[in-house]
Amino acid sequence: MQRNQHIAELGPLLARWGIQHTLLCPGSRNAPLTQLFTSREQFSCHSVVDERSAGYVALGMARQLEEPVAVVTTSGTAVLNLAPAMAEAFHQRVPLVAITADRPLEKIPRFNNQWLDQEAPFFTSTKGFYQTPPRVNEPEDLDQIIMHLDALLGAAVTRPAGPVHLNIPLEEPLYEPLPEPVMGKYGEHTRPGEIAAEPAGEIIHQLRNMIPSQDSRVLVLAGTGYPDPGILHGLAVLLEQHRWAVVAEHTANLTGIQCIAHPELIMAMAGEPEREALRPDLLLSFGGQVISKRLKHFLQSLPDLRHHELAPWEMEAILKYGTGDHDKGDSPAAVPGISGSGDYLEAWKKQEALALEAAGEKLKNLPFGNFQAIRRIMERIPAGWSLHLGNSAAVRYAHLVPAREDLTCHANRGTSGIDGCVSTAVGAAMVSDEQHLLVVGDLGFVYDSNAMWNKDFPGNLRVVVLNDGGGGIFRLLEGPSRMDFFEEFSVTHHPVSLELLSQAFGRGFLRAENGQELEEKLESLFMPGNMAVVLEVDTTGSENSRIFKDFFDQTR
Repeated sequence: MQRNQHIAELGPLLARWGIQHTLLCPGSRNAPLTQLFTSREQFSCHSVVDERSAGYVALGMARQLEEPVAVVTTSGTAVLNLAPAMAEAFHQRVPLVAITADRPLEKIPRFNNQWLDQEAPFFTSTKGFYQTPPRVNEPEDLDQIIMHLDALLGAAVTRPAGPVHLNIPLEEPLYEPLPEPVMGKYGEHTRPGEIAAEPAGEIIHQLRNMIPSQDSRVLVLAGTGYPDPGILHGLAVLLEQHRWAVVAEHTANLTGIQCIAHPELIMAMAGEPEREALRPDLLLSFGGQVISKRLKHFLQSLPDLRHHELAPWEMEAILKYGTGDHDKGDSPAAVPGISGSGDYLEAWKKQEALALEAAGEKLKNLPFGNFQAIRRIMERIPAGWSLHLGNSAAVRYAHLVPAREDLTCHANRGTSGIDGCVSTAVGAAMVSDEQHLLVVGDLGFVYDSNAMWNKDFPGNLRVVVLNDGGGGIFRLLEGPSRMDFFEEFSVTHHPVSLELLSQAFGRGFLRAENGQELEEKLESLFMPGNMAVVLEVDTTGSENSRIFKDFFDQTR
């Protein structure tokens, strides 16, 4: 058996599982892996120096493509830098494949460089881990390795999809040609099947037992998710025929049907009588995180609420069952036997209409600041673009502005960290023909600025940075500003020039310091062929927190 034969087998195996893109981080211990990917034309290889950024770039690619993407690192702390992206991928159910080089176990106690324990460092945020032996001597051993690798890659794409970690101890010499793969000699391995969803009829039977009557107040809460025409169609039918109320914020990507898209506005102006009218008998939820804090508090305050959490494919099964789009031949009228209350759906629609009416005039007359900038961006972004929202203030402001049916909206809400927002948007744009826009705060932009250190930086990405001089989100929250440590340790003012930082990476730059300049620079930013990448909206002189709080006070 030739040396590193098991490394050579990775190429066709990864390709068979649909991996086309690999992020390669520099290093010496991972040289055989770099050789593997760069020598095979089926892989598009991208060099990213910062491993933390590389992990998020891979996540953005995998989320955009809805297929697995691999990120490859050398040994040592390079591995740990993938941890934030792995956690985000786990909670977003994104098939991210981390492949890390390691030192052979017997070499570990000998004071070698770049060593740490790499056995399952992402244990709580992956679907699987496998470590190959450092050498393979017999064909039977190779067959076992291939079987384990096949199972690991299968776990990444088996729903619910998620990240997996492959750790590969590699012996020196590291810079020798790899042998040709011989996997065909050891038999073909079949892809494992998907986890079977519970039959829709059984789920519906459970739901029937959870509600008190046929005319019940059923609330469907759709969390962050990808655009899904099947779910969109099924929900549209259920809304029309069964009168379930569906709450779906911008990041649920379910625009185009009668969903309730503005729960934060609704809950902000609803008094006790209105909240009672909105209280559900049964809550069905699916998808990822929900943005609205007020909605979450409302639902969590209902101790007797019956709640059934569904995986997205279970929700899809129910919708197919409910619309007659399945193999059993049931008619839509036979669906669940769970008819919603028309009055309940109308109560949600009425409250949303009132909330949007109350907010509308105030939105038009906002003083210059972060809120006005988000409103104008949301209004002016061209149809068909993909919008990426940074965490903290940007994603919250955006969900107070009327939804757009002609946009897709993304955010890293799995763990809701600021550390990879720019890199994730970069990754998505790198594998997309669409135009992409990221709106992010200044701390998130500076923190993840190595995302611009990328020789394949996409020309179809624009970035708007809301610069309020630090962690402005903390000024919007009740409580932090009363603490003595607030300005120094929460807001964290910084001296970074966003213009010089952008130019250091060779990115074109624009700045707007007032409303008129914002209008002019947005027109330029969205203009075809424009070379500017970053638009700084400088709101450091604006009273962003007062504007935000006044908005809610005056829309009640």
